[in-house]
Formats: sequence, structure tokens, C-alpha cells
Amino acid sequence: MKNPGMSENREANTGGAAEGDLAPSANPQSPISNLQFLSILPDWVILLGACVLLAVAAVASLGLQLSAPDGPPLGARAYGITGSVALARWVEELGYPTRVVEGRPFRLPDEMRLLFMLQPSAAYPLGEEDRSELLRWVRNGGTLVLAVQDHVSYPLTRRGPLQYATGDPAALDAFSMTLMSGVLPRGNVTVAVSPIRASGTAPTAGALYLQSPDALDAPPDASALAQIRGRVIAAVEPVGGGRVIALATAYPFTNEGLANDGNARFILDVLRSVPPGTGTVVGFDEYHHGSRQTSSIPAWLVSRPAGQGVLLALALLAIYAIWTGRRLGRVYVPRELRIRRQPSEYVVAMANLARVAGQHNAALAYYRDWLKQRLGRPYRIDPGLDDGQFVGELSRADSGLDAARLLKLLVALRHGVRSRAEFVRLAREASEWG
Repeated sequence: MKNPGMSENREANTGGAAEGDLAPSANPQSPISNLQFLSILPDWVILLGACVLLAVAAVASLGLQLSAPDGPPLGARAYGITGSVALARWVEELGYPTRVVEGRPFRLPDEMRLLFMLQPSAAYPLGEEDRSELLRWVRNGGTLVLAVQDHVSYPLTRRGPLQYATGDPAALDAFSMTLMSGVLPRGNVTVAVSPIRASGTAPTAGALYLQSPDALDAPPDASALAQIRGRVIAAVEPVGGGRVIALATAYPFTNEGLANDGNARFILDVLRSVPPGTGTVVGFDEYHHGSRQTSSIPAWLVSRPAGQGVLLALALLAIYAIWTGRRLGRVYVPRELRIRRQPSEYVVAMANLARVAGQHNAALAYYRDWLKQRLGRPYRIDPGLDDGQFVGELSRADSGLDAARLLKLLVALRHGVRSRAEFVRLAREASEWG
């Protein structure tokens, strides 16, 4: 019972869509529809692909970290033999809150009572404003541990590249000290260190294991902590309400040097010289190692592990959205399909849907009920009566009725059909009776 005119009209409107299609197909040239084929993939395939991508990203991140240099020598985040991350971790394990001094401008908070300024780089010299801030902080009661040598050079590190950094003596000049380079014989030297005394603490005696041939020229008010051949290696100088512990070697603070018992005892003595208490913060200067980026969300996303995790999660979410073919906006409808459909098209579509679904008998049952209601309404005959009783009542009201033919049609509509041709014939006959 398909109307050829309606079918032709529908095919013209949908650009030649196949008969029985209930909705227009997306434009094959649309970039969004080209991704929809991915939505047929099972969920386990999508989950497996996400896991593979996550594993690849993790391996790539690990490879980048392993191939990166160790970081600046004496850096608090550097894991190589020239770094000082072991010192930072040890200070935390001893119960001291730690803080990394970085980012512009160079500021030292008053709650920080001890600052390790280890091998400040000559590439990032101590400026006048930095010098004033450092002097202000020390005079207010801070303890500065300043270790500077002419240069730190290791031909072999954990990841291979050469580590070389020239020290900045301007940090010593701020406290009237001078670095004398190359005045001592080269090689490994163990030198006794005088204990650093502080009220309420028990001083410890120890030794320093050195590899630097440099020495200090300290002012008269400074007390020598370690000497070799009359040359001062380490000294402590009072400055206002605080003090400066200066060393002409940075090796004891490195990850490699900290493994020596004498170096570890000396650093422990330095920490014990600071009065313990709530809020006593120990700082590590990374500003003069080049960590001067202004704090921002993009910098956090790129430089911090938590930010990198957020970026990875966003990347996986975007990949998942593209992989599953999800639309990120309204459904795209080509211009040629932006037309209103005719009511007849919906009739044809429903008929095609019933035909494809094979619901012939349901349609015939609808025709039977409709026909009995249509014929019985003028004579007020109940359409719920049995077919024989209904036809008998209708024939008494209408003497010209072909009762036998109508009864045969109602019985056929009730029993259903097995072929499409018989369905069309019964539907046409019921339509004629109606």
C-alpha cells in the first residue's frame, strides 16, 4: 500500500535516501560523521586503547625524565651525584618544614630560620636587590649556610652529561668574605671541624671530606671552623641578630658527599644550631640556580607532577571523546536537508517500519477494530461483540448488507495472513468497506 508519489517526493527531499530510512543520513563529507564509525567498537576495545595510550604516555614521560640532565649542581631537586635532593629529603625526615625559594621576586620570609645557599651560579648573579634582601633576612635572626667554590665539575653523572657550574663569589662579598681559588692542593682531604655552638644544643665534633682546592679570606670577626695549612675552609660570622656559616666547598652538601659520615655530622650540627620550634622553616635557594619563572597555571601544568597528571587526563579525555565519535555540539544537518517533511512522509515511514518489523497481523487487527467501529457507530452496535453477533445485529439494521462477505472478511482479519500480497488484499477490502 505504498504511494509511489509520496515515495518519489521523499527520495527527492532526502537526496536519494533508501526506501525505509526513517531519518536523513549525515553528510558523508562532514568531518564529524567521519568519526562515527569508531562508536561501533566495543567498550573493552576503547578501554584497552586508553590503557595502551596511558602506558605509552607513562613510558614517554619516564624516558624524558631519564634523558634530561641532572639539573643544576647543588639543586634541591637534582638527583645526580652533584645534586642536593638527598639533603632536602633528610632535612624533612628530621622534622623541619622545608621551602624552596624560587620565582620572582627574590624574597625570604621571616618564618624561615635557616637557608641553604649552595653553589649560587655565576650565570644568575646576586643583584643589588637580592643582596639587600639577604642582608635584611640575616640581620633579623636568620642563619645562612653559604657554600661557594670556584667551579663544580664532574665528567660523569648518573645520566651521562658533564656537570659544570661556576660559583658566584658575590654572595661571599656581601659579608666581607673573599673566595681564594686553587690555593690548596687538589685531591680528597679530610679536615677536622670545630663544633658550631648554640644555646641549648649539644655540640658535636666532626670532620669534613673535601675535594675543592679553594679557601676563604674571612673578616676578623669571623670564627674559623676548619683550616688546612693556615687556610680557612669554613667559618661562621655573626651578622646582626643572625649569622653566616660560609664554606669554600660545596661537596659535603651533594648527594655523593652526604654519604660521608663526617659531612653528615657537620650538617647535623648546623641544623642543631638552629633553635627548634613550631614553624621553624628550612629553605633551599633555587632562585640563584635559575628557577625564576613566575608562578602561573601554565607553568604549574608543565613543571609540576600534579599539573602533568592533569594534562595527561585531559588528553585521554579528548582522545576518548574522539575515539567514541561523540559529538561536541549540536547535530550537524547539511543545508540541503534543512527542510520540513510532509505529513505523508511520516505515514509512509510508519508503514515501512511496520513492514520491515513484520507486524502484518497487528496491522490487520487494527483494521478489524477500526472497521467494526466504523460500521457499528451509525446503528449504535457494540464493536466488542463477537464477529457473528456483530454481523447479525448489523444485517437486521441494514437489510442491504452482504453479511456473508463481511463475516468472511472479519474472520480473515482476525486470523491474520502469511504473505504480503494477502495482507495488501485484505487491507484494501477493509478500506473499501470502511
